[in-house]
Amino acid sequence: MKYGALELGLSLCFVLSFLQFSASLWIVEHIEDALVEQWREVYSGSGYYYFLTQKKTFQQARDECRRYGGDLAVRVRDFSLRSSLQQTFNFDNAWIGLIKEGNSWSWVDKTSSTTGNTHWIQNPLQPSNSGGNENCGEIIDEYYLRTNDAPCSVTRYGLCEHNRYGYVASNGYRYMLTAKGTWTSTRYECINYGGDLAAIGMQDFSLRAPIQQALGFDGAWIGLRDLIGGGKDWVWADPMVTSSTAENTHWIQNPEQPSNSGGNENCGEILLQYDLGTNDRACTAETNGLCEIPVIT
Repeated sequence: MKYGALELGLSLCFVLSFLQFSASLWIVEHIEDALVEQWREVYSGSGYYYFLTQKKTFQQARDECRRYGGDLAVRVRDFSLRSSLQQTFNFDNAWIGLIKEGNSWSWVDKTSSTTGNTHWIQNPLQPSNSGGNENCGEIIDEYYLRTNDAPCSVTRYGLCEHNRYGYVASNGYRYMLTAKGTWTSTRYECINYGGDLAAIGMQDFSLRAPIQQALGFDGAWIGLRDLIGGGKDWVWADPMVTSSTAENTHWIQNPEQPSNSGGNENCGEILLQYDLGTNDRACTAETNGLCEIPVIT
């Protein structure tokens, strides 16, 4: 069934549900996507870098980065990049996307830490875990921009990154993240960019991993929705596809989805935690949206 198309023989209940759904889909409102005043940006190499000029805890800084579809910087694994960013933003110290979980350090894009990509301060030797709670990574100008472990609760500036131009996949579409929002609000934002929530590329499971690795998200809305509700009629925001199938939805199998927990999980997302399988979720929940935009050449 195509979005926005009615067929003869539909029940009155279905028609009313469809009309209500269509109104929520196609009434496009203006969404302001400008960065707030506390951000400054610079383009360097492979992406845009944002500097959060108000000190925040690690999690607060990360939340602010992700609010605009980015994350705390991980490309600073390239040590040569740190100097140019410090000269641009002139910071003493700043959070980066390095965090300790359990006994292991890793980058927020799920890349493992190594001696070659963390660049810990050598004198005094870090990470020291002083006080037993230094679980977040920062870079410090005083120590030649090397990495220090610090308590996640202390406040620092935030160094964020975002590839504003997104990722161009092999299927000829560009993918990018929206700010966090509901399924409907993120879809509006994708439409404003000239595309829609990702549907065509999401049916090809092999494309999900390279898109996630390029954009670095934990979860994202995609263009899949239960048209009626109750788990009965999942459809793609793709005019070339008439219905969802077991082969093109790639639902999470453990725990088995769609579960329609709470009776209102009518929108689709993909989750890194579950190997980028598809999950049903309440449409009013907030996460980033994954946009799919045709590349015009």
